[in-house]
Amino acid sequence: MKPEYYFFLGMGIMITSIIVSKILSEKGLKVLSNEEKGMLISNFSKTRMASVIILMSIVIIYLVAMYSGASVWLESRNINPTLSYFVLIALYIVILSTYTLKKQRELGLPKEYLDAQVKSQIVRFVGIVSLCIGMYFYFGTLK
Repeated sequence: MKPEYYFFLGMGIMITSIIVSKILSEKGLKVLSNEEKGMLISNFSKTRMASVIILMSIVIIYLVAMYSGASVWLESRNINPTLSYFVLIALYIVILSTYTLKKQRELGLPKEYLDAQVKSQIVRFVGIVSLCIGMYFYFGTLK
């Protein structure tokens, strides 16, 4: 299979997973009362800001490494910077998802909502991993 097919397949799976994830998440939100929705927003405001900062830091560190020559230094030590980037992104997603679900359980939200969120996050993670695999095979062949 041509390398670009992996990329487009991964992209297609990711786009599909985002749509399915959003549908699952919306179904879960319908279970919540207005008070519970307000509680969610107020309890996760700091988390949203922190998660954006962490994600942007990962992206910036990767870009700096790739364009500053640090990637050569990493590769000389058998560390693939692109693979490391994808591993960090996956780790970020897993940690954030775990933290979010733990906090939602602590808030005492309904089981139906929590189940919908777990399914939504699993579907989203599969999509992101699919894109990462597609990108790795595609960009890995450009060397």
